[in-house]
Amino acid sequence: MGMCALIAAAAGATRVTSLESSSGGMPTLAATISQVGNNFGIQIIQAQAEHVTKSYILGEIADIVAAEPYYEMLEGWSLQEALNYFHLVRSMKQRGLISPTSISVPSVAILMAVVVEFEDFSNAYGQVGDSEEKVIGCFDHTPVNFFGNRYHTYDVSLPVSEYKYKALSDPFCVAKLLYDEVKIEAADERARSGKIIRPGNCQGVIFYVDYLCRASKEKATHQKDGVHYATITTSSASHRQVVRKLQSCTVVTETDVQKGVMCFCKASFDDEVDGIEDHSFAFKIVK
Repeated sequence: MGMCALIAAAAGATRVTSLESSSGGMPTLAATISQVGNNFGIQIIQAQAEHVTKSYILGEIADIVAAEPYYEMLEGWSLQEALNYFHLVRSMKQRGLISPTSISVPSVAILMAVVVEFEDFSNAYGQVGDSEEKVIGCFDHTPVNFFGNRYHTYDVSLPVSEYKYKALSDPFCVAKLLYDEVKIEAADERARSGKIIRPGNCQGVIFYVDYLCRASKEKATHQKDGVHYATITTSSASHRQVVRKLQSCTVVTETDVQKGVMCFCKASFDDEVDGIEDHSFAFKIVK
């Protein structure tokens, strides 16, 4: 956040508050501000965003929120990081820390999914024991499998670039987190489906996040309502990805591919979800 504060101040912001949730970067940030001279009027607050009130903030409420959605406690969980930042922005708007019309950097998080054949993952996070959940010695694995065989309902964070897997579908959008409007937009019927383009065993889904940030026309990868955006993605090998099993493996043949196999996803958030998670995904392979 210190880097965001310095960039914002150098770009002309007259009131800048750097919210630091950990103490690790405080000495470096304080020293940098001292070296360049605090003519920018940068305020540093060491606190969690959910604990800050208006009395902490110098001047009026903020018009721009710039953040790196990375959160130390969620490192490697890109989907959860994107949702965590969404909830923080919503909370700060509700508490009057930032303007209802404020803009965010990034502006949008696009949640992307790819259907994969992932044998190692499927075996490692599958049912323990035989078809009756028992092994030699008649050990009953039912209690373990009740929780351990449900990786179709929650995720695993893996450095997938280090594993052998095969992408079977085109990447497709399952939802968009609109930080400016503080709204979650489940993708429309056509966009939330991915075409299966290769034969194989549909065993799981890899998620990643594409962040859209306002940019110049020359650097833009997206445009909406006259505003240009550049993309920052978590799909690269330098990031861990979130992986989820499909509830059942679907075998897709070359003939199926030629006929047009699709993967459909229903995404649910907040009050639509039962249990402790704030999101859920239901996938269906249709031949």
